[in-house]
Amino acid sequence: MFFDDYSKGLQETLDKISREDVQLLYSLIDEARNKDKHVFVLGNGGSAAAASHWVCDFGKGINIPGAKRLKIFAPVDNGAVFSAYGNDNSYEETFVEQLKNLLEEGDLIISLSVSGNSGNLLESHRYAKSIGAKTVCIVGDKQGKLIDMSDKAIVIKSENYGIVEDIHIIIEHAMSQYMKSNNEEAVRQA
Repeated sequence: MFFDDYSKGLQETLDKISREDVQLLYSLIDEARNKDKHVFVLGNGGSAAAASHWVCDFGKGINIPGAKRLKIFAPVDNGAVFSAYGNDNSYEETFVEQLKNLLEEGDLIISLSVSGNSGNLLESHRYAKSIGAKTVCIVGDKQGKLIDMSDKAIVIKSENYGIVEDIHIIIEHAMSQYMKSNNEEAVRQA
């Protein structure tokens, strides 16, 4: 059955993800939180929806009274500014022009992509590097340019857009729930 085939492919791909890479990404996000740095999550299409989901879970879901909050944003969520830059400048500038207003040295950009070749993600990583921000990508196994442009690349060993996009959310859910659990523990011990 098609559902069994898809589920099997998803599980096989999950099994190939480096747990060390996910732990490193978690550490970068937690470091940004502890140092009052910003995290920007970028993506197009389904990955844009995932970026918004990351912001919801890390921006609200991890919060408990007494715990430090994470400054996390998805520039795609500002539809008016996003579309203005796409219309008046170019689609490649839809994120980077927003980042020029907000991104600071030491901040973190996380780009979600299936292809790893989206022009607006590439421009954002170029700019981030030029000002000393950190960059991570989580991409499908299509040898995208974003891999070499990132400080850390998590390559999901699949070219199936659905599986790659599912794993964008699975990684986020695992990390945000772990961060919330750590926040709860820290508050209990305080």
